[in-house]
Amino acid sequence: MIIGISEFKSKSLKLLDEIHHSGETITVTKRGIPIAKVVPVDDKTNEINLKGTLIEQDDDIFSTGETWDANS
Repeated sequence: MIIGISEFKSKSLKLLDEIHHSGETITVTKRGIPIAKVVPVDDKTNEINLKGTLIEQDDDIFSTGETWDANS
């Protein structure tokens, strides 16, 4: 969507809600020249996908190999 700066100023809150829900980008122009882009926040930018990163799996990953007595 391309919108003039005056219209963006008067409708900014409504437009921000729209891009949040639609994922669409808004290009703001001044006298027909693009001066800014408003884009929705990507909520997945802080997620880390670890799927497929395990190189080797051990049956007991928490074992130190030492024998101990819980009552001592």
